[in-house]
Amino acid sequence: MIRRSVTLVGGVLLIVAGLLVLPLPVPVGLLMIILGVSLLVPAIPALARFLKRIRHRYPITSQRLNLISPKLPGFVRRVIEETDPDRQG
Repeated sequence: MIRRSVTLVGGVLLIVAGLLVLPLPVPVGLLMIILGVSLLVPAIPALARFLKRIRHRYPITSQRLNLISPKLPGFVRRVIEETDPDRQG
């Protein structure tokens, strides 16, 4: 219960902070948003379903995410695999 609460708060804080620094020329804000969403997806199943629908709607972006996923940390890689619309299971 406490771990889920900390995960939710941390994910939301990362997304809000990422949105605040998004206009800066360095893409740190985008990285923070991706990390925040990666924290929230395991805690909120509806968010995983939403991301799966978005990836289905934009297949080129989904393919690019699949290409870069081996280079990303494990928890981000798992989120990309879980939200892959072409994955069976």
